[in-house]
Amino acid sequence: MKAIFKIGFAAVAALALGHGAAGAQEPSPELVKAAQKEGALMFYASINEDQVKLLAASFEKKYGIKSTYLRLVSGQLAQRFVTENDGKSNEADVFLDSSPVAFQMHANLFAPISAEKAPAAGTWPKEYRVGDRGITMQTSPMVVNFNTELVKANEIPKTWAELADPKWKGKALFTDPRTSETYTGWMDTVEKVLGADYLKQIAALNVTITPSGASGAQMIAAGAQAINFPTYASFAIPLKAKKAPIESKIMTNPVIVSQSTVGIAANAKHPNVAQLFLNYLLSEEGIRVACNAFPVTTPGDFAGKLGCVPIEEPQMMDYNVSEARKQALLQLIGLTSR
Repeated sequence: MKAIFKIGFAAVAALALGHGAAGAQEPSPELVKAAQKEGALMFYASINEDQVKLLAASFEKKYGIKSTYLRLVSGQLAQRFVTENDGKSNEADVFLDSSPVAFQMHANLFAPISAEKAPAAGTWPKEYRVGDRGITMQTSPMVVNFNTELVKANEIPKTWAELADPKWKGKALFTDPRTSETYTGWMDTVEKVLGADYLKQIAALNVTITPSGASGAQMIAAGAQAINFPTYASFAIPLKAKKAPIESKIMTNPVIVSQSTVGIAANAKHPNVAQLFLNYLLSEEGIRVACNAFPVTTPGDFAGKLGCVPIEEPQMMDYNVSEARKQALLQLIGLTSR
C-alpha cells in the first residue's frame, strides 16, 4: 500500500504489556522525555503491513507518541527513501527493510546506532549487525502459502525441491523476484543448492506471477491458485484470522531466511523518537509483541523463549547478487528484467 496511516490507541488496547523488558534494555528517562517532546514517529517499512501497524501502535500505546507509517514493497521503499534524501526532504525516522541492501549501499543515509541511547541494541548479537548503522531485527523463514481446500494434507510440500513437481503445473503463484532483493536472494540460494535445472523446472510449471507476498496470499485465500512461493507466513495471518482457507509451511533443504534490517535515518526529523522506537523494537517487550502475533524468527530469540518461531540451521540468503547473475537467474525462470 502507498497510503500513509495514522495509528490510534484503541488498535492495541488488548496488547498493553507491563514494563517487563529487561532492565539493561530500558531507555533513559531523559531520552523518553525528549522523545515525548518531539511527539511524532514516521516509520518506513517493507515487512508485512499488519506487523508494521502493530509495532507502531504498541509503541504509541506505551509512550503516547503519535505514530505514522508508510509501507511499500522493498524496492519501492528504498527508492523513495533515497530519493527523498537526495532532495533533502526525508520523512522517515526509522527505516525497516526486508533486506540489508539499503544499509550497504547508502550507509551515509543512516545514523550510527548508539547502545548508550538505545541500550537494547547493545545486547543484540554482533553477527547480526550491518556495519554500525543497521541491525538484523528479524530472520524470517521463507514458506509456501497454500489453499487448504485445494491442497490435501498428504500433498503439502515440505522441501523446495517438491515444489518443482509437475503436479503443480498451472496451480502455482510465483512471487515476482524483480520487486524485492528478498525474492532475488531466494533465486540465488536455491540455484546454488538445487542447481539451475530447478529454476527451469519452476518455469515449466507455467506459474502465474504475483507482484508481492501480500497479493499472493489474497489470491491463494480466494482460491485463484493452490500454492504461492516464495513468500512469508505473515502475509497469511490476517486472512487466517478471517477464516480464509490458507495455511503456511516452512520449506526445508534449505531453510532460507531473510534479513530484515532496521536503522535510524541520519536526517530524521524526530531523532530522539527514532532512538526510542529502535530500542523498543529490539527490546524483549517489542519482540514479544511481534512474535506473539506473527510467525517470525529473530536473533533476539532464536530459542523461541519469547514466543518467536525457533528454527535450526537457517541459511541466510545472500543479497549481494550482481546484476549479471540476477539477469541470468531471471532467464532461467523465464522472466525478463523490467
